[in-house]
Amino acid sequence: MSTKTLSAITLALTFNASSYAFADTSNEQDVEQLDTMVVTASRIKQQAEKIPGAVTVITAKEIEQQKAVSDDLTSIIATMVPSMTPSRQKMSNQGESLRGRNALILVDGVPQNNPLRNGNRYGYTIDPSMVEKIEVIAGASAAQGMGATGGIINYVTKSAKPSDHWKQTIGTRVTTNLHDDGTGGKVYYALSQFDNIYDFYLSGSWDRQGLYYDGNNNPVGMNSIQGETQDSTASDIYFKGGYNFGDDLDQRIEMTVNRYDIGSNDNYVAIKGDFDQGIPGTVEKGHPVGDSVTNEVALYNLKYEHNDFANGILTAQVFYQNYDAVFGDANWGATSTVQNDQGIISSDKSGFKLSYERYDLLDLDDSWVFGLDGLQDKTVQKLVHTDLNVTPNMEYQSLAPFIQADFLVTEDLRLSMGARYETMRVKSSDAKTLWGYGYNDVIGGTNDYSETVFNLGAIYSLTDQVNLFAAFNQGFGLPDYGRVLRGNWGDDPAVNKPIDFNDLASAKPVVTDNYEIGANYTGEKLKLSASTYLSIAKNGANLVLRGDNYDVDRQKTQIFGYELSSHYQLFDDTALQLMYSHVEGRVDTNEDGHLDSDMDLKNLTPDRILLAVDQRVNDKLSGRLQYNYLFDATKEDNAVGQAQHFDGYGLTDLSARYDLGKQGRVSLGVENIFNKQYVNYFSQIRASDDYYFSGRGRTFSLNYELDF
Repeated sequence: MSTKTLSAITLALTFNASSYAFADTSNEQDVEQLDTMVVTASRIKQQAEKIPGAVTVITAKEIEQQKAVSDDLTSIIATMVPSMTPSRQKMSNQGESLRGRNALILVDGVPQNNPLRNGNRYGYTIDPSMVEKIEVIAGASAAQGMGATGGIINYVTKSAKPSDHWKQTIGTRVTTNLHDDGTGGKVYYALSQFDNIYDFYLSGSWDRQGLYYDGNNNPVGMNSIQGETQDSTASDIYFKGGYNFGDDLDQRIEMTVNRYDIGSNDNYVAIKGDFDQGIPGTVEKGHPVGDSVTNEVALYNLKYEHNDFANGILTAQVFYQNYDAVFGDANWGATSTVQNDQGIISSDKSGFKLSYERYDLLDLDDSWVFGLDGLQDKTVQKLVHTDLNVTPNMEYQSLAPFIQADFLVTEDLRLSMGARYETMRVKSSDAKTLWGYGYNDVIGGTNDYSETVFNLGAIYSLTDQVNLFAAFNQGFGLPDYGRVLRGNWGDDPAVNKPIDFNDLASAKPVVTDNYEIGANYTGEKLKLSASTYLSIAKNGANLVLRGDNYDVDRQKTQIFGYELSSHYQLFDDTALQLMYSHVEGRVDTNEDGHLDSDMDLKNLTPDRILLAVDQRVNDKLSGRLQYNYLFDATKEDNAVGQAQHFDGYGLTDLSARYDLGKQGRVSLGVENIFNKQYVNYFSQIRASDDYYFSGRGRTFSLNYELDF
């Protein structure tokens, strides 16, 4: 470890990032409730302050507040979570990472990531209007298993509330940049009913977005292959229903169904930018070649809970997800005579989660959970029109028992620990790569892997206002198997050389070790929270750009960073927020065991600072002004073999909410209020004409919602 890193750790003995959330902070009761927010993503229903690590809970009020500015979950998370990469404002979330590594995305505990072929489209599987809160646990996690090398992002969906009696909600949203073709609209409806015996929540939304414009009043360019949220239409049908039974209504069965579709309206064709000349891409009217670029995701989730089973809580969950992502027309080199086609990634995911919770077994304010998780995923990437396989038919199976516990050792010291034994089997059929990738034989087979991952943490209450924590967590995941198998850049890129699935060094699992220290301060008016961390993968799987494609390279990687969050109640009706994050990384490019180069900026996030003011004018009117600044970044000596430079930028957003009482609620949001012209982070560091896009200029959003 470098002297710089050691010094930074010493100086940054700092505070856990946002274990409370920043909702309408003018309401002191809300602030108090946030301090005891229960987090479920850790596999134990526990208060956030009992988790030794960086935890962010984005509450329903915060989601509504941020949706007033941007109705996009990736943008909300990028704004509210330290060390999260800026949103690309595209359908693809390629390049979006948490602490420089992949985050496991969950919807009510159901994984959205595809373990065998990433595709980078799992950011759009549910509409924001269906989400009640967002739980983010940063850093590698052994609690949820496969894929959580950077952390866990769990979308907790909406349920009926005890006060709901055939409650109906209608809402509408108009978004515009004051251009005729830049205006979009959204409508949504919800019906909810709560009874001691049964409850349900039924909702639907329809969202049509217009064209985006940048700060220079030029149309924002489109990624015609990966997909767009501008000039798109999305719909979501959502249902959650529960039935309580038993002697004391201590048993519950709950069903969730969600169907989300988003697709391009195909009204424009892309015009490439010029990276060297600094000219961002744009669009012109026309119809793109081929079928619409779409995401279609269906989720079915059945859960049973017994709250008095052998003096504990028994929970059983089974789920199924069907996922289809169609990409735009591209040069695949499908055959010697047909070059262009469209790719589609299809995945069928099913699984179960079984857990048993016990509390106060040792009379030490202790919590225990014993569980078993199972997951099966069948994935293939094909070409739409020629019906050729881009990847073989692949299958993933895993079975993982685990145990997790936390307890008080003394009045001031709390320990947490856990272990998870992950076993997985990956299968591949025989296949041939596409003509453009060498037309190589893929020799199918079966690979079995197993690994035990651990977590250990401690929280020490130094005073009533200050606690310190330290944690060690391991994460376990697979590289992008499909990317390795589909092309001639596998372990041996020689043309006409068979790719043997049973001997793929580049596809072995990745184990990530995450070390973290920090502290929290909670005063009468000031809350301060930060942490510093070190993440090491001895055999990491990094995407490295070669030509026009990213390859999977197995390299030792080390990521270091620190995060700071603070909240100050300046006056009764005025609150201030400050958030800062720093991430850096090194890699071993020549596999000699020494870290010799900076990480590709695509795998990192720039340093950034968020400043915000929350103001309550009266009982009906409140607002928020926030400023998010991304700092410059330059990497002269890095893993991609060429210098990368990012010109930072700052964006200011404004939101206001007015309660009309029985007549409903109105909110106004202004994104990029000063109409700043900028090229987004990913476009700058991708350094390609095809991916060189401006960010959104000034955009107005007017929302109205009524309950009856």
